[in-house]
Amino acid sequence: MRPQRYPVRRILAASILLAVVLMLFAPSAARSGETLIVHEWGTFTSFQDAAGATIPGINVDDEPVPSFVHRLPGFPIRRAGAYPARWSQGAPSCHADVTLRLETPVLYFYPRSGFRFDEPIDVEASFPGGWLTEFYPAAVVDVPGFRGQLTTSARGSLSWRALKISPEPSGNLPSTSERVWLAPREVQSALITTADGKESEKYLFYRGVGRLDAPLIVRQGEDALTVALRDGDALKALPPSWLVRVLPDGRVWYRRLNPDADSREVVLPLPRDEAVGAGAILPALRRELAGALVAQGLYADEAQAMLETWQLSYFASEGLRLFFLLPQTWTDTHLPLAVSVPAEVTRVMMGRIELISATARGTLAKLQALPAEALEVTPLYVDLLSASADLSKEQRAQTSRSVMHRLRDQSGSHAEFYRAFGREVPEPLRLYDSLGRFRDALIAHEWRTARDESMRARLKGIIDTFSSCVPAERVASQ
Repeated sequence: MRPQRYPVRRILAASILLAVVLMLFAPSAARSGETLIVHEWGTFTSFQDAAGATIPGINVDDEPVPSFVHRLPGFPIRRAGAYPARWSQGAPSCHADVTLRLETPVLYFYPRSGFRFDEPIDVEASFPGGWLTEFYPAAVVDVPGFRGQLTTSARGSLSWRALKISPEPSGNLPSTSERVWLAPREVQSALITTADGKESEKYLFYRGVGRLDAPLIVRQGEDALTVALRDGDALKALPPSWLVRVLPDGRVWYRRLNPDADSREVVLPLPRDEAVGAGAILPALRRELAGALVAQGLYADEAQAMLETWQLSYFASEGLRLFFLLPQTWTDTHLPLAVSVPAEVTRVMMGRIELISATARGTLAKLQALPAEALEVTPLYVDLLSASADLSKEQRAQTSRSVMHRLRDQSGSHAEFYRAFGREVPEPLRLYDSLGRFRDALIAHEWRTARDESMRARLKGIIDTFSSCVPAERVASQ
């Protein structure tokens, strides 16, 4: 075969084409110097009423992380099972400034070939309009204005300095049995260790609270709800979203919203209870969410770890909630992240708006309809001490301390505390408890917005009897 010959004109054309290709792929060539891959996932949670108004006071955590996690001292992160404020001294307030929770972001690190393991790295996360309140491993914390009013001008930050990335798959990790902590470990990521070598984990963890509104507004009608972009938010169109309904008996219904590329509003029929699918539909929902997370850039094991941390709060708790994928540009604006070495960073965040379900509205109505005497519930520790009247004064004091210690530290709800001592749960407490994680915020919101004075008085009685915090009469403006 004779060698092929190319005219000069073709050679010049090919040279020009090659130059154009090199220019187009110059960013990719630059990225070849990025010897570290960083992946992050997390959730922004907010609470809205039927009109789409943000409900504040959601500084409550129903899935506490292990005790070794670092926390800002003095900030009232409350457990969902905290005992009533009137039973305690120094009751925490429902922090009316908290309108958004940054829940369980984790950062994973994957060294590429050529990564310098002998060079430490710095990582910094900041939260405009919020404070970063929990984290692990140890970091330098900056929380301007902390313990005062939380405003949109706040900007909390965490700095992990001189972190060491190890090629070893595991190390001396802190011991815990908490599933919410262990699930993110089941990812094939590198080991991260602090500069002093005292704390190691397979990811960086942090949480926070903010004075921000969700980028979406959800308005509920009788038979449908409307999902719309909030005016002024950076999002240009509705993101992929899922409406999920979990009934008290564990059955699940969901529907995916696939808005048009430029859609700013969509109307979605509300499910009827009889149309809710069996519990077997939950695996289908998890598969669909996992697929969406992977499509956004997460690895499959990262997506599964994220969904595992949702099991209690999102999939097993009664309620109506909207999930939506946030584009990385939105996350980078509202939660800036900096890594000290060139890195390929992928951040996949979900927004979650908790809504007031029909079940919650019915429960609240039943609670409000109870006679006044039904709210005269004697504190359980008083009943327990009365049952031990034959004990000595010292023994009674010890019993009191033991009961109060267990009440403070128990991770379940207050009603479960009754059951633990073999006592029947009073009906008003059962109803109050069934309102779920943000029940105190919900009742306080109803109390602040009610126009009927008799209804306000009844709601205040419920708050005084069962609420684990003392709500503010009014919510400060932003």
